[in-house]
Amino acid sequence: MKHLLTLTFISSVLSVSSAFAQYATDFEAPTFTAGSTINGQDSWTTSPTANGRVLTATQIAGELTTLGVTPGVTVHSGSQALLVSGTGSSGGTVRVVTGLGSETEVLLNVWVRPLTSTMNNPTGNVFVVMENSAGKRAAGFRFGPLQSIDYGLVSGNWVPTGKRWDPNTWYRMTMRVNYTSQTYDFSIDGVQVNTSPIPFYEAASDSFSQIRVYRGSNQAGVIVDDLSVSVAGPRREIFWSE
Repeated sequence: MKHLLTLTFISSVLSVSSAFAQYATDFEAPTFTAGSTINGQDSWTTSPTANGRVLTATQIAGELTTLGVTPGVTVHSGSQALLVSGTGSSGGTVRVVTGLGSETEVLLNVWVRPLTSTMNNPTGNVFVVMENSAGKRAAGFRFGPLQSIDYGLVSGNWVPTGKRWDPNTWYRMTMRVNYTSQTYDFSIDGVQVNTSPIPFYEAASDSFSQIRVYRGSNQAGVIVDDLSVSVAGPRREIFWSE
């Protein structure tokens, strides 16, 4: 008897090398200077209220201790990471990425550790989105209320994945965005969570231009490390029989 098995996977989700990425960063020296705002470093911008800073593992541990959080693992790799954390008004930390505006499919991979604290609002509203040059969102994921991991859906709604986030855990988040179909796929730690393509958060988002890390009002924030954005590789199919 012959059997046919089809396995479909996104090879670039499993491993994205910086050699193939349009933009990749681990927030390490000498590109980034630790201990100060990320604003102006490697073309990043951050609002004063977002308070995006590149810090060493030790510096982040000190910040988390002040927030009333057990420091745990403060960087995913290397010795530095991006901390977006603060109090008061909301704000964004943005990196414009050139060269991908005409691409049909774009892939974002990033390691993220969400935060919560006894001092700040613990409900959760910190998200990462892919936008066009006008700031219109195509795809996004959120560490949301009740520690729910959500993804963005058309008309600005957030949809729970059924998975809960832990403030002591690093997550590998992947979004594969198709600008022709205006849909995307969302994976957590290499496992796709949507069973059908997700409609764009905003239909007016017609091309990829930038990444935004957004901290909601009075949210403890998030740590970001090992980020890459690239042209999405082909979906591969493997067939065999016996």
